[in-house]
Amino acid sequence: MVFGGGSGDLSRLTRRHGVKVGTGSLYTVEEVALAVGEKIGHGSVKSAARMHGAVVFVDKVEQANRLVETGISVGGRFEAVLTQPSTRITLSNVPPFISDEFLARELARFGKIVSPIKKVLSGCKSPLLKHVVSHRRQVYMILNNRAEELNMRFHVKVEEFDYMLYASSSVMKCFGCGEEGHLVGACPGRAGSVPVGSEGRETAPDQPGAGTGSVPGGEAPARCRESGRARGGHCGRTRGEYRERWTGGGR
Repeated sequence: MVFGGGSGDLSRLTRRHGVKVGTGSLYTVEEVALAVGEKIGHGSVKSAARMHGAVVFVDKVEQANRLVETGISVGGRFEAVLTQPSTRITLSNVPPFISDEFLARELARFGKIVSPIKKVLSGCKSPLLKHVVSHRRQVYMILNNRAEELNMRFHVKVEEFDYMLYASSSVMKCFGCGEEGHLVGACPGRAGSVPVGSEGRETAPDQPGAGTGSVPGGEAPARCRESGRARGGHCGRTRGEYRERWTGGGR
């Protein structure tokens, strides 16, 4: 069906009138539009389509802002609503005891947070461990500088121990060479280069400069890069030393 009227009215809409339900949504555009209408009135829904997720334009900017603040319920399930210029930020190397409030304060320097901070599942295959979360979290932001990617790292001290956290809007890269598409354990540049005597050492997962070997930007602190090359890729610490550092006690 072709709609011939009202084009002048729709031309006044801007990007600020639009909201989006993320790409992971399983719902149709119509279902999302109906849920939006339940919040602000169905007559205020002006345009809806699928563009990397369900995108809906509404009558007033204030209505779009309200949807972002409250979210919507589709089929009895809560769905976060995002403003269109928002960017997904991945936070990595974040242990469970680091609060979302702390992360929000740090990220606020780089823009406005427009979604809840969510923990990312670890991806365990066993049904018994489907609930286990990784040390990554995700959040959507409107960045102050949208022309550049966000790649930052910051320190936090907890119980006299220092932790390095990472935040990035880009894809995750190899910790060793900085290239995309593989982790440090499968890095082509490491083939045959493992020092003698380091084969028996194990690297604790999800630690700064260790484990998956994948951090935003593919760059590690110089101290870890230098000692890692000389001592087997994990700053020369043994598994027991890592355990002591992360638990605050001995074995």
